[in-house]
Amino acid sequence: MKKSTIWTIVAVVIIAIGGGVFYATQKSNSNQVNASYNSAMQQGKDAVADKNYSKASSAFDKALGIKKTAQAKAYKSQADNMLSAIGATKDGKYDDALTNVNNVVTANNGYATLTKQGRKLKSTIKDVQDNYENEIKPIFDNAKQAEDDKQYLQAIDQYQKVLDLPYINGQYYAKYKKQAKKGVDKNKKLADENDNGAGALTRSYRSSSNSAKQNQDTGNAGKTGEGAVGDHKVHGKTVTNSQISQLRKRVTKLGYDGMSFSPQDLIDLYRKSGRSKPSKITKSDVADYLKPRN
Repeated sequence: MKKSTIWTIVAVVIIAIGGGVFYATQKSNSNQVNASYNSAMQQGKDAVADKNYSKASSAFDKALGIKKTAQAKAYKSQADNMLSAIGATKDGKYDDALTNVNNVVTANNGYATLTKQGRKLKSTIKDVQDNYENEIKPIFDNAKQAEDDKQYLQAIDQYQKVLDLPYINGQYYAKYKKQAKKGVDKNKKLADENDNGAGALTRSYRSSSNSAKQNQDTGNAGKTGEGAVGDHKVHGKTVTNSQISQLRKRVTKLGYDGMSFSPQDLIDLYRKSGRSKPSKITKSDVADYLKPRN
């Protein structure tokens, strides 16, 4: 065999071996990239399951740095929008919160779990906004008016109504709870200064509260008292705190002072109305309930 032929064969073998090594190396590198990417994506999904959206965003960002995929980009965007929606809700910026959460729900290539969580958060945001606009804000408006009129005891009473709301300890109401506590403390101080001490404040506050209840244009609302023992069932089922809150908001929307109705009053109204849902109660139902009873 000619030397030239031998060297040709050797060259072919070397090239084949080199190509094989190169292919194997490339495949190994590709496998490592995919493994790192998949690991980061899984970390993000695990964080989503825990509703730790900050950690999820970081993990998806890491995955995006490894492989720029539409999926990783979409997942990170969803996590970021969840964070923004939650933050905006806590700040009382509900329109911004709803815009953010809509971006989660409508995202292309989005993560199904994040989309589902986004829908649930959207419902929560709407509930919080409704509670603020129909319960909390009207009470704060009344408190502010009382302060402007230097009726500090009435202002305290209004702020206390906020602190007594069944949902006020929720994470999205911390801002309003803090505001109400501050209002109570401020007006107690002002009332003390104008009533010559805490003893005078207590006596005057009780007198003011009793007088206010007697003068409220809500008929017999509140007569059973907060937490009074009674029949708490309507349509055979015990009325929940959530339903009581819905009833209070409904009464307020109909033009009455919903906060003057005790939970038992609201339950009795619901029962007497015969309506299937709190939202079905009408103004005439309330008026009929408030008629003096013989």
